[in-house]
Amino acid sequence: MTAEYRFKGVYPALVTPFDKNGVNEKQYRNLIDFTIKSGATGIVPCGTTGEFTSMRFEEKEEAIRIACKAAKGRVPVLAGTGHAYTNDAIKLTRRAAEFGAAAALIVSPYFLKPSNKEIYEHFEKIANNSDIPIIVYNIPQVTGVPMHWTLIDGLRDIDGIIGLKDSSGDLVNLTTILVRKPENFQVMVGHDEVALPALASGCNGAILASANVFPDRYIRMQTALATGDLKEARIIQRSIQKIVRIFVNNGGGLAVKAALNMMGVPVGLARRPLLIGDILGYDMHDEIRTCLEDLQMIPRGIVTFKMGNRSIESETYPKAVGMVPDVIPDLTLMHGEALFGGGNEVAHVDLILGIRDGPMRVAIRNAGKVTEDTHQSNIIKDLELITVFAPTVTITSEDHKKMVYDVAQRAVADAVRRTITDNIIPEELVRDLVIAANVFVHPSAVNKTRVHINNFIAVRHALRRAIESRQGVDEIIARKESARHPFAYNP
Repeated sequence: MTAEYRFKGVYPALVTPFDKNGVNEKQYRNLIDFTIKSGATGIVPCGTTGEFTSMRFEEKEEAIRIACKAAKGRVPVLAGTGHAYTNDAIKLTRRAAEFGAAAALIVSPYFLKPSNKEIYEHFEKIANNSDIPIIVYNIPQVTGVPMHWTLIDGLRDIDGIIGLKDSSGDLVNLTTILVRKPENFQVMVGHDEVALPALASGCNGAILASANVFPDRYIRMQTALATGDLKEARIIQRSIQKIVRIFVNNGGGLAVKAALNMMGVPVGLARRPLLIGDILGYDMHDEIRTCLEDLQMIPRGIVTFKMGNRSIESETYPKAVGMVPDVIPDLTLMHGEALFGGGNEVAHVDLILGIRDGPMRVAIRNAGKVTEDTHQSNIIKDLELITVFAPTVTITSEDHKKMVYDVAQRAVADAVRRTITDNIIPEELVRDLVIAANVFVHPSAVNKTRVHINNFIAVRHALRRAIESRQGVDEIIARKESARHPFAYNP
C-alpha cells in the first residue's frame, strides 16, 4: 500500500463531458480547472454523477487519466473504479493507480442485489489486489442494496479499506457508523441534501454532485462548523437546498450538466437514455436557471429590447448561456407557457405579453366584462405593470373561487414583481407593457401554499420564455423527442 491518504474538504463528483469519440478532453480539463479554482480540494472522476454506468471500460480509463493529468498535483484524485464485476473493478483500480490516483472510490456491486457475504468478498478481493487505498461507496438508491452499519463494521477491518462515502441520506445508519468508527476510518457524506447534518455529526468531508457547481459553499459550510458558527452553516445549506434537491432527484449528472452549461462551463448533454424533458423536466430545467440566478451564478450582460423605433438596453440581464438572445427584436406580442408542480395543486400558465398600444389593448378593454363562454378576467390591483388575470377553468365553488382569485392571482402578482426585480423586464419598459395571464387551478386543489408556490414559479418561467422567444418552432423541433403535453399521455 502507498502512502496514507487523508480526505479533506469537498470533492465534486465530476460530470463527464462527452463527444462522438468518447470523453471530451478539452471540456473535461476546463471543468476540472473551474472546480479547483472554485475551491474543490479534490476531484472524483467516474462516479455516479459522471455517468460511469454509461461508459465503456476504455472511456473510464481515459477519464481517470485525464483527471490525474489535469489535476497536476494541485489536488488529489479519488478515482471511481466501481463495477458490478469484481475483476473489472480490480483492473480499473490498478489502472487508476498507474495514472496517479490517490485512492479509489468503489461502489457496492449493483443491479443483482448481492448478499452481505458477496459484498464483503467483493471488496476484500479488490483491496487485496490494489496498490492504492479503497473508499467504499454506499448508494442504495441505485445499487438496490443498502450497506448497514454492521457490514461497514466488518469492511473497515479489511487492510486497504480506509473509508466510506455514504450517499444513502439515511442519517440513522450514518450516525451509527460515525459513533462506532475508529479515528483512522474516514467517512464522507455523498448526499447533497443532508450535507450539513452529516458534516455536523462528524463526517470528514463531502463528495457531492452539486460541488461541480459551487464547491466553495461547502468549504464555507465546513469552516463555519469548525469555528462553531452553526447559524452561518445553516444559512449556506438553506441557500442551496432547493437546487441540490433538483440535482439529486432529477437525473443527477443531467441536471448538473444543465446548470454548468447555463453558467458558461460547457459540458454537453448526458448520454442516453437520459433526456432533458423527461427525468429532468422542462419545468425543473427552468427552475435550475432561476435558482442559479438567485445565487448570482448566472453571468449578466447586455440585452437590447426593441419597440418600434425605440431601443432599450438592459445592462444586467441574467444571460443563461445558450438560452438568452442578445436582442429582443419585437415587443408587440409574445407568448409563454409553463407547467409546474403536480397533483391537484399543479399550475399551468399560458400568458401573452406585449406593448399597450398593440393587440394587448383588447385584453385591457375586456378585463372585468362578463362574456358568454369565457371566464371572467380582471386587472390585478397594485401592480405598476398592467396585468390581466383570467382562470382557464370554470369556477365550481366558493373555495375554488378563493383559490383562483385570491391565492393564484396573488401568485401571479408576486411573480410579475419578482420578474421586474430580476431585471427580466427592465424598469424602463414597465409602463409600456401589458401581461395577460391565463391560469389553471384544479377545482379539487386544497393546499393554498402549494397553489401559490407552483403558480409563482410557473409565471416566472413563462415570462422568461415569452421574452426570450423560447417556445418557437426551432425549439419545438429540437425537443421533439422528449415533447410532452402537460395533460396528455402521448407526445
